[in-house]
Amino acid sequence: MKYNKVIFDADNTLFDFNRAEAVALTNTLKHFALPCPDDLMDFYRQMNVGLWQQLDQQEIDIKTLKHRRTQAIFNHIGASTDADEFAHQYLTQLAQCDFLLPGVSETLTRLEPHCHMMIITNGLSQVQQPRMNNSSIKGFFKHWVISEEMGHAKPAKEIFHHSCDLMGWQANQEVLMVGDNYRCDVQGAKASGLSACWFNLFHQKTDSTDHDHEIRHFNELLSLTGLC
Repeated sequence: MKYNKVIFDADNTLFDFNRAEAVALTNTLKHFALPCPDDLMDFYRQMNVGLWQQLDQQEIDIKTLKHRRTQAIFNHIGASTDADEFAHQYLTQLAQCDFLLPGVSETLTRLEPHCHMMIITNGLSQVQQPRMNNSSIKGFFKHWVISEEMGHAKPAKEIFHHSCDLMGWQANQEVLMVGDNYRCDVQGAKASGLSACWFNLFHQKTDSTDHDHEIRHFNELLSLTGLC
């Protein structure tokens, strides 16, 4: 099947979120004159992934995630400041980091004349709205749906069906979801009736066979749309 209806995840699909996290956290610590140990990013990523998994499974809410994340950082570095101010500053810094992954801009440019495209992100409005509005790729997308604003997050069917409705699409296999998160992007899309392309950016292994396609470089999408 050649696709012309495509939904993208944002973080670590379009945007280099690992780089953004590192820059934003480093800048936030500098802003408050707090230490930044060499092992902080490894600790932060492992801790943050765990918190987002809890949020995805509705074990915690977003306010709890922000609070626990900030306190975990303070505990790790052995220093602290006002927690609310720190969390706000970090998100402000993150919203300014719109680094694209390799091949994204060039591939979207080639896809645009042939495909209708939108974004679904399990992100925070404070980060995603300014980042998208300031990004060089903004014009490629008719809509972007942010889970915090909608009240549903991937892998819930509601967010996929709502997104298809916005585009005037039927939620069926003619719509391709592209994302790096196997549970949220791939399994969520498949359960919602869509086709799914796993962007295996970090060359992970899985025994699951839910995805219709797998790519490891963004420009491989061109073959799924008949452009190469």
